[in-house]
Amino acid sequence: MGDQQGGHMRASEVSAEEAVATHLKALRRTIRALAKLRLSQIHELPGHQTVDSRQSLTLSFERLEASLSEMEETLATIKEATKSR
Repeated sequence: MGDQQGGHMRASEVSAEEAVATHLKALRRTIRALAKLRLSQIHELPGHQTVDSRQSLTLSFERLEASLSEMEETLATIKEATKSR
């Protein structure tokens, strides 16, 4: 990031933070769509542990969503720490 003078952020820094926030939102939408697709592709097959597969996939997508939430929280902290005083 660029230099801060007197606690003021440059427009390019604000734009960069907004771009990251926009990318995170788009990534969340894409992950949700992927989760819906993959979970709909699990079919009951005789002799297979379909419930375990569904639970495993669900947990994996929940972990991705939690990671995104953590990144959004971190970005908010960065914005708060670097805002104009």
